[in-house]
Amino acid sequence: MPTPSSLRRALPAVLLSASLLISGCAGSDSQPDSAGAADPGSSSPAGPPSSALPDGIVKPGSAQPVAGGAWTVTLQGLERLPAETSRDVPAGSSAYAARLTVANQRSRIATAPRTELTARYGALGRQAGPMAGAAAAQAKPGAAAPVRVGPNASVTQEVRLVFPDQAQGQPVTVTVEATPEGLAQPELLFFESPLPGRPAASPEPQGPEGAGDRQGATPLGQWHGGLRLSTVSVTGEGEERTAHLELSVANRGGDPLRGLGTTLRVLTGRDLHLAATVHPVYGYHDAAIAPHRTATQAVTFRVPQSAVGGPVTIEAVGVDGSRSAFEGKLG
Repeated sequence: MPTPSSLRRALPAVLLSASLLISGCAGSDSQPDSAGAADPGSSSPAGPPSSALPDGIVKPGSAQPVAGGAWTVTLQGLERLPAETSRDVPAGSSAYAARLTVANQRSRIATAPRTELTARYGALGRQAGPMAGAAAAQAKPGAAAPVRVGPNASVTQEVRLVFPDQAQGQPVTVTVEATPEGLAQPELLFFESPLPGRPAASPEPQGPEGAGDRQGATPLGQWHGGLRLSTVSVTGEGEERTAHLELSVANRGGDPLRGLGTTLRVLTGRDLHLAATVHPVYGYHDAAIAPHRTATQAVTFRVPQSAVGGPVTIEAVGVDGSRSAFEGKLG
């Protein structure tokens, strides 16, 4: 299981949690000691990944070791919630619940790793939203009180997410970031299974398999290497309008990829006037991208009304300084 220390960005994170169902004892935590540390081989064995899944991604229900086997993390698959329990869900969407269990494999009381969860669905890896209301609380990292778990006991949290109905039957890749006590960087776990329900008649467009790097600017809506910007739509009235697009980043490797990490420079007109600079990773949970998977994030920015309908060039600047240019029409 890869544990890259560079995958965590110092950004706000979304912790989706609900009632904690705690089994076993609770009490004062104690400092780690060699006598209390479990042999990694004594932890619950992780189920082998399906032959249809890349290495590093497993099916829900597989117990994955964390902190050298001192803990295991298990995600139970998403189940659709009855309509009467999710009245605040937007039309055309449904709410689903998953259960995340963290089990203490040691013979002493210990503080559970802090966990954060991100769910992405479909070939483009669009991000599911948290369910509104008390069933899904938001908190900054470290804001939740530490949870102490008794010897060989476990703690379970229910996570409720909202998916559009057209996502039914599509694969859902869940990234679980588990940060053991005393560490700043999370360990990364990836689970994947289809979202329950009947698949849509028209599947999403596939990722950039075989898409090569282009010379010059790339048309909006097409791939440039592992990067794609959708066409731009514009809404609103007045001197400034709101523009919308999607940024997709593909992880072509076998290791987790740092989150989107891309800055967009929006240049309008023939004279390439700088209308906006957008950091899509700001203000939402920029979780790592699973091996051989894609992540997509919706992006909004403001543009002058005079530029609507004209040409737009968007320069995508990666964290490594790489630059890619995309061209199209603004709205």
